[in-house]
Amino acid sequence: MRRYLVFTFYAGRPLGGYNDFLDSFSSLHEALANLLEEPGRFYQIVDRNTMRIVKQGLTAFKNYDPKAFLREKGNEPKQKPGAE
Repeated sequence: MRRYLVFTFYAGRPLGGYNDFLDSFSSLHEALANLLEEPGRFYQIVDRNTMRIVKQGLTAFKNYDPKAFLREKGNEPKQKPGAE
């Protein structure tokens, strides 16, 4: 079994564990390349050595960096009075 384990399922309908397992890959790039960009399909890529999720999300956004979606300064939501 290679280093990166890929699990994929439709959002809200995971089957659990090995039932959601797609395949294992040697690199993160190879794992992402094998995901089909389907609406509503969710993925998780797990590092087999640490058993930690290294990347997850909707396959339609698999090539996007989450840091790129940061809110611009000055556009923060206004806090409600009394909220701290």
